[in-house]
Amino acid sequence: MKDEWQVEIEKMLQPIDTLGPVVWDTTYLLKKTGAFTYTEGYFNPPGRFYGKIINYPDPDGEIMIHGRPYSSITKTYVDGEQVLIPHDKQIEHHYVIDPSLKPPAEKPVITEFHVLFDLEDFDGWFNDKLSMARISVKYPQIGRNIEEVSKLLSVPMERLGVTGSLSYGRMEDDEDIDLVFFGSPEENMEVAKKIWAMTYSDPARKCVEFGKFWPIRFVHNDIIICTFFAYEKPEHIPLTYCDVALLKDSVEAYGTIKDNTHSIYMPLILDLEEVFIDGERADDIPLVIYDGSIRGEFYTGERLKIEARLVSLEIYGKKTRALVAVDASQIEKERFRKGLPLF
Repeated sequence: MKDEWQVEIEKMLQPIDTLGPVVWDTTYLLKKTGAFTYTEGYFNPPGRFYGKIINYPDPDGEIMIHGRPYSSITKTYVDGEQVLIPHDKQIEHHYVIDPSLKPPAEKPVITEFHVLFDLEDFDGWFNDKLSMARISVKYPQIGRNIEEVSKLLSVPMERLGVTGSLSYGRMEDDEDIDLVFFGSPEENMEVAKKIWAMTYSDPARKCVEFGKFWPIRFVHNDIIICTFFAYEKPEHIPLTYCDVALLKDSVEAYGTIKDNTHSIYMPLILDLEEVFIDGERADDIPLVIYDGSIRGEFYTGERLKIEARLVSLEIYGKKTRALVAVDASQIEKERFRKGLPLF
């Protein structure tokens, strides 16, 4: 007889062979070990993807997912307060709980705090859009809140999905709604600007968690709406898997953000102008940030100081130089061009 976990997961899980050639950001997959694993970004080799285990089966775990005990890799409690576990500790923990995973012989150039998984090690994946439809029936109040947000931001319901625990049918006690917006870069930026306008002007909408202000999260009906943006079509993705070569492991760079269109995705990509690298004037250059914790925090006209890797990317046969940062701590805002950002 199937237990509650099997019954609930089978309602949501999609066969792995239906995932398609692109492993989309914001997607949860179910590892054959039972671990819920999250994709982060679009720089994924064929048949593989970069991501993190979020919750893993643990007989002593305090998180109950459909009747089975789990523990979290990303969060813990200290003196009764929930805190985030540092990136490096999260990665170290992967190799402890899952011996099938092996640390890479050489650290990836494009990221450092993600694990490379093989799709063949997964039973299936959770479709953000299908999960939203099912979760709205299971938890009608969540469905009503999503419909209200759809109207508030003028985004059709067919462009929305859910990620996080909602994607596999579980509502936590202090549930945020992890809401995914699908669209073209222009459509998604229009939504982001509306959210920025709310969070900067309305204190009741502002979200402060883990000691920081999150510009693209907002409060609605006393529930935090955590927003994620996804490209609707593969051709919209500016950086997918390609040849990358390390030119210099560490440079000090300065640049002014010329275009922040892709700053709301993972990885963030910022086009920089007025660039200096190691004290010398340089051409305009893209900055790739493989840390989703600072999505939505950069605006056109801001001046940045960056500790980064200098790399060469070969995309569709064309080589271009880029800066790569793998952690938020590598980036410092120097100034706004003038005053607050305008939306």
